[in-house]
Amino acid sequence: MAKRILSINGATTTFLHDEQDGKQAIETVANVTRELERAKALHNAGRTRTGMGDRHVASIPVTVIDAWARRFGKCFQDVMQDDRLFTRFLADPDHAYFVIDKASV
Repeated sequence: MAKRILSINGATTTFLHDEQDGKQAIETVANVTRELERAKALHNAGRTRTGMGDRHVASIPVTVIDAWARRFGKCFQDVMQDDRLFTRFLADPDHAYFVIDKASV
């Protein structure tokens, strides 16, 4: 199996895998450390409101939501358009570190 870099964009790298059977797979790997640290800092500082006064519920990279949604046959857009699906995402303990205003979840 050969692995090639297709693109590097900040903290996200996309790879192309050439399988032995002639098939190909695309993999996206994202380092979300910076986003996790930002969400933690905002939460710890009590900054749960935006500059406009709205609740700042969470700060989540698109790649994280999309990867989670694909486990259920959905995609990023599906989660953004379905409040129940997004609430399910936020309620998942694996995503607790992205939540800034825990009272909103």
